[in-house]
Amino acid sequence: MKKALTAASLAALKPTGAAYYLSDAKQDGLRVRVAPAGGLTWVVAYRVKGRGVTSVSLGVADPTGRAGIPLADARDRAASILKAARAGRDLLSEERAQKELARNPLTVEQLIARYYKDISSPNRRGGPLRTADEIERRLRRALAGKLSSPVDALTRGQLSLLLDEVAERFPREAEKRRQGIHAMLRWAKAKGYAADNPLEGTPGFGTGQPRDRVLDAEEIRSLWLWFDAGADNMPSDVLAALRLQLLLGARSGEVAGMEASEIAKEGDKLVWTLPARRSKNKRPRITPLSGKAAGLVEQAMKARPSGALFRTLDGSRALTSTDVGQALLNREKTRPIAAFTTHDLRRTVVSKMDELGISLDTIAAVIGHQRGSASTRVLVRHYSRPVLDAQVEVALNAWAAHLAGIVEGKGTPSNVLRFTSSTG
Repeated sequence: MKKALTAASLAALKPTGAAYYLSDAKQDGLRVRVAPAGGLTWVVAYRVKGRGVTSVSLGVADPTGRAGIPLADARDRAASILKAARAGRDLLSEERAQKELARNPLTVEQLIARYYKDISSPNRRGGPLRTADEIERRLRRALAGKLSSPVDALTRGQLSLLLDEVAERFPREAEKRRQGIHAMLRWAKAKGYAADNPLEGTPGFGTGQPRDRVLDAEEIRSLWLWFDAGADNMPSDVLAALRLQLLLGARSGEVAGMEASEIAKEGDKLVWTLPARRSKNKRPRITPLSGKAAGLVEQAMKARPSGALFRTLDGSRALTSTDVGQALLNREKTRPIAAFTTHDLRRTVVSKMDELGISLDTIAAVIGHQRGSASTRVLVRHYSRPVLDAQVEVALNAWAAHLAGIVEGKGTPSNVLRFTSSTG
């Protein structure tokens, strides 16, 4: 039953043998419950988008307001709850969470765990973030000295000191950390886990000098020979990932996170299918493997026929681009060539393929990146997979042969196919 409730009508309500409800015609969702013993209770029913209807008691209803909640206050409270629900928020849950936080303040470590759970969830709007694992590790590194601190104890000054120390040597990394912490705290504020975002409005650190480094032939040779010599006891899985990146031109994280399930035999050929969930452009990419690249993958699969092919030293998880980059950084003083990043290896492959005369269409197909104008993307968009695979395989074989010649100090071998600008 629904009627416009008044203080007088509430006072006149009589109990029956069973509890019953009377809905307020002036406020959606608000009802009064009349218990068999005559007690009155306010109840509000609301629905947050994507969830079922929730019915919650607001407390004792008292027309006079002396021993419970009066009608006007109940209507205001119900209106606030329904307004939040229409915006996709559960006001009552947020208030309970705030009270719990007041009793047991959320630590930075607990916040990182909650944030990671959210950004890695398949139920997240837009799907899980491909870089969720990397984001979590970067947050833990950036806030290592604050993990046990309450989230609301973080100040702008504390965070600035942590970031400024990193920015003195690595401005790009400092900016990535600033952006990561800022995003997490913005999310925490929206969820009610933090009262404020101390990094709101802070200036960025920039991106440092633009990266355009391409290794020359002598640098490539020195680097590969250093790999062959063990690269100052670099973990074997990291070495394999670096070699594969230099052979394939793939992104460091794509190679480092390669899984056995992504490798398949097609006839006498080995094929690597990078799934959309690990691809930067959210599209799967197929790469034929042969020669040294196929050998490295086959060797890894013999050791690990399932799961991640390249793992951390303790075997607990797959390698990431951060792990590979850190391994190089740890050997900064003993590397045989000037400082470089894993992305410089990818850029080097692209540049050297370009020098070989391989078309930009084919290079784009090899590395999974649309380069150039729309007219240079015809192969990627329109060619059938068999044709595309053949072009990619020829290009990778040409590059592998050229790389072998560089390592052997012979320049470009005579049997390397020289492409013309019109080669598709």
